[in-house]
Amino acid sequence: MSLYLGLTGNIASGKSTAAKFFEEYGCYTIDADEISRKVMKKGKDAYFKIVEAFGDNILLEDGEINRGKLKQIVFDDDRKRVILEDIVHPAIHEYEKRLVSEIKSKDDKAIIITQAALIVEKKTFDRFDGIIVVYVDYDSQLKRLLQRDNIDLNLAQKIISAQMPYEEKLKYANFIIDNSKDLSHLKNEVKRVYEVLKIYQYAKKQLKKRRVTFR
Repeated sequence: MSLYLGLTGNIASGKSTAAKFFEEYGCYTIDADEISRKVMKKGKDAYFKIVEAFGDNILLEDGEINRGKLKQIVFDDDRKRVILEDIVHPAIHEYEKRLVSEIKSKDDKAIIITQAALIVEKKTFDRFDGIIVVYVDYDSQLKRLLQRDNIDLNLAQKIISAQMPYEEKLKYANFIIDNSKDLSHLKNEVKRVYEVLKIYQYAKKQLKKRRVTFR
């Protein structure tokens, strides 16, 4: 019996690295950010809606969307960020549904994990069997974001502050992965969760085999 999990956490928490470790253990992973790049490509429905909403000045010379410029715009204006999310997220979810269906059709024992930043914020967690939250302390998060995206401190702080605080996000977690230490620790955390998922998957399969009658 397949399992479908949502893997989330705030920016620079290490979701992608955690997802790679889950892949090493045999899980299928789907990257919502990678899907967003595909649905925002020139010629796609979301592309035309974004250009209509934000104007031609967000385009590169080849006509593709300048994602860096668009990110700057939406994190400076909450209203515009919501507009962008309302355009892109439905397209991402449709693409994701097709991928999940394809995986399940070829492997009925699959553990499928979608990594996405706004699962909790957008209340899209009901489609999952469980939610995994990757946690990182603020100082480590800020340092990693600055190094990873090569942006200035002001923008990095804006991006972090625009997201749901971890104290709130963790309330929705079925599993918590601590990524405040090194890679070895993160891999062990992923392994711990994976082993629990395998036990849960087995138990779920056994329960489905049995008919339970309530009198």
